[in-house]
Amino acid sequence: MPNSDKIDTKKIQSYNRCMKKAFSSFSALLFLLLFVSCAKGKSLTLNMAESNSIDSPAAHVDQIFIDKVAELSKGSIKINLQANGIFGNNAIVTEAMTKPDCEIHLARISPASLIQYDCSKSSLLMVPFTFSNRKHFWAFASSSAANEILNEPYEKGIGVKGLFFSEEGFRHFFSTSRIKDINDFSGKKIRITNNEIMLGIAKSLKSEAVNIGFNELYAALQTGRVDIAEQPIVNYLSSHFNKVAPYMILDRHILGVTEVVISSKVWDSLSKKQKNIFYEAAEYAREYCQTISYKTEEEAKETLRKEGVEFIDVTDITPWQNVCADVINRAVASDPTLYGEILTLAE
Repeated sequence: MPNSDKIDTKKIQSYNRCMKKAFSSFSALLFLLLFVSCAKGKSLTLNMAESNSIDSPAAHVDQIFIDKVAELSKGSIKINLQANGIFGNNAIVTEAMTKPDCEIHLARISPASLIQYDCSKSSLLMVPFTFSNRKHFWAFASSSAANEILNEPYEKGIGVKGLFFSEEGFRHFFSTSRIKDINDFSGKKIRITNNEIMLGIAKSLKSEAVNIGFNELYAALQTGRVDIAEQPIVNYLSSHFNKVAPYMILDRHILGVTEVVISSKVWDSLSKKQKNIFYEAAEYAREYCQTISYKTEEEAKETLRKEGVEFIDVTDITPWQNVCADVINRAVASDPTLYGEILTLAE
């Protein structure tokens, strides 16, 4: 075969590299044009991730927010709610949203998901026994301290911006056997999320921390791999954990704070008018959550009682605070001034 007919592999490889770069540049340009067109008044379609089921109270608050955005934008901004953990759990969704050109544009996440990205202000919401009651939390949620925490990941360039806080109720420990006080935790296996604060709580209670996925928890309780876990009451009911762990001690160690975040790239592409639409819808959804959270929890408790769950009241949290003192002090050290502002909002 003549030399002129031979395949020049170096040229082909070089061509392929050029094409990949061109395609990448085209994708970035297409993404930019999409949002530029939106800023000029054209429609915008976004995806929102929700780890809970579509019929959960959390997803209901999401939908209230979505409907308000659609109403205020006269239908020009459409948000598709992808519930049931389609995009993965909080950690997976948060990590994905830190990447450029992610297909997730909004999500409801836990502030705990931001701790690994050096969001020390967000970590304050995970400090045990911070909120004395729900009124305390809602006073915080509309405060300047809340805005400071919501803006933290955006200011750090992580890739997301917080829009508003919501809550799922206080988190309580539930167990396969009756637990009446702190002493009953000694030697038990507790399922926790993998963060320093929850690890510290387990250690303070002289328990063995077990880090397993949420989707594995029911079976782990059923088989004895885990003795104790913790969830807000509504989630405890919706996941049917009462079938395998019918004892819950109402210790209120952490409030189930969540927040809705939006991609920084999407946010930066919006016009001032569009940003105001998101802010107004966020305030509307936050206030809606406040009106239904307590009622939803009370209804769940009544259902659980009928199904045989035993609730153990904690009338004095002082012993719990004392046991967790080291955990609290370490967590607060990241920003004691801001934490002090949060505490002063209690009635």
